[in-house]
Amino acid sequence: MFYTGKDAAIFLIQQDFIDTALIPLVPISFDSKEIPQAASQADYLLSLVNALENQFKGRVVAFPSFSYVKTQNKQQLVNEWKTASVDSPFKNTFYLTTDSEWIGLDENVLWTASIPLDSMDSKMRSKIIEDQIRQLIPRIAERWNS
Repeated sequence: MFYTGKDAAIFLIQQDFIDTALIPLVPISFDSKEIPQAASQADYLLSLVNALENQFKGRVVAFPSFSYVKTQNKQQLVNEWKTASVDSPFKNTFYLTTDSEWIGLDENVLWTASIPLDSMDSKMRSKIIEDQIRQLIPRIAERWNS
């Protein structure tokens, strides 16, 4: 389910079964030279989160992306989210990113390399996303089982 008004009502009814939050971390840039790459990363990451939500429908809530600029203190952001989510109904929170600067900041940050999907046809795009989902599923399942 997604972080929408309609799905939030369903969440309240079924929250015993929905134990995981997915939060995409999307770097943005105001530099005209970096905008195309940042936009491509965002497109890829949001496609990936949508596919994960579809794969785990009924167990996860896909939150809106958290957009940040490269200069923000990522460790501070992770710490603030952990503090804010202490009383959360979610047993697991995963932060998905294509930005390697997040690697190692928290065990719940799931990094994946960004793959530009812009020029791919829909069939190839779906295959790429499907392949990436297959790589992420064991990492998520490992956290669920620990």
